[in-house]
Amino acid sequence: MTADRPCDLIYKSVKPGTAKNTFTTEIGINDTAGMGAQAELIPRFLRPGGLLYTLGFRARGIIGSVTSPTYTFSLRLGGIASITGPIILGSAALTGANNTGQIWEFEGEVTMETLGADGANSTVRGLGMITSPGLASPFMYALFGGAASPGTVATVDASITNFINFNVACSASSATNSITLLQLMVVGWD
Repeated sequence: MTADRPCDLIYKSVKPGTAKNTFTTEIGINDTAGMGAQAELIPRFLRPGGLLYTLGFRARGIIGSVTSPTYTFSLRLGGIASITGPIILGSAALTGANNTGQIWEFEGEVTMETLGADGANSTVRGLGMITSPGLASPFMYALFGGAASPGTVATVDASITNFINFNVACSASSATNSITLLQLMVVGWD
């Protein structure tokens, strides 16, 4: 997110999420038990020529691993705690760097390209980066809508309330493979 553009703050976490470990399936790390209420977008909030058509996301946290697992990050829309909604920003499987207590930062933008009919018919494009010394070299990786280049996702339902679900999957279940979301901010601009 660039500081030289005026934007509207949509959501900013005030508490950290609950630390997660010993998991392999995709789980939410912006859990309501730790962070409180999830960020949400009202129906038709994101649309060309509407209130806003670009959303910016910045998330920061702590990552640790000892067994060189892979972590796959996904920012999804959908219902509360969804692990199946459309991925508007996502990574490939990224290898942990065998250290503990390292910061990570996830940053990107999602722009509405086509507002479709009600249902999963709208198209967005998501682009961003994730950086961390807690991930294997080169420490910086691409984020795309749909978790693949060129970053377009044609299955967004803009006609419903969409919650912001920040999720991670880990390839190896271990108490030493941990991740915590400390901050999440969502902004929007036209």
